[in-house]
Amino acid sequence: MESIITKHKAAAIKVSEMAEHLTGSEILKIGAEVNAKIRDGHKISNFTIGDFNPEIFPIPAELKADIIDAYQHNQTNYPPADGILSLRQAVSKFLKTTLALDYSASDEIIIAGGARPIIYSAYRALVDPGDYVLYPLPSWNNNHYVHQVGAHPIEI
Repeated sequence: MESIITKHKAAAIKVSEMAEHLTGSEILKIGAEVNAKIRDGHKISNFTIGDFNPEIFPIPAELKADIIDAYQHNQTNYPPADGILSLRQAVSKFLKTTLALDYSASDEIIIAGGARPIIYSAYRALVDPGDYVLYPLPSWNNNHYVHQVGAHPIEI
């Protein structure tokens, strides 16, 4: 007879139905293949996953100086969830002067620390279970977002 501890351990490693059927990321697979070629000595600029080589694409000196200054002034905490107000205001001004688009920095512009949360939020807001989503391959984890919201993929 199985002990209660054995049954509990088995239950603890169970994951959701959604998580059991996740597949690997095609773009990360391609990125790993490119990185392996780079390690083997091939001369390649890897543009697959946004982790650009700082020797090829260095941080601009002005930005580096601002980063160091912010660090020296203990600006090391997380920014507000919707982004730093002065940056949202600069984006609002840019959109207005460059593209004649009028978006409020206070409630219509969000600055995120990466694309994943924003993409996932867009999927949650726009896609219902059972919907069909058309996306190109390879692409940035659209297969995961489609799966997580219970939609059907149409891969091109």
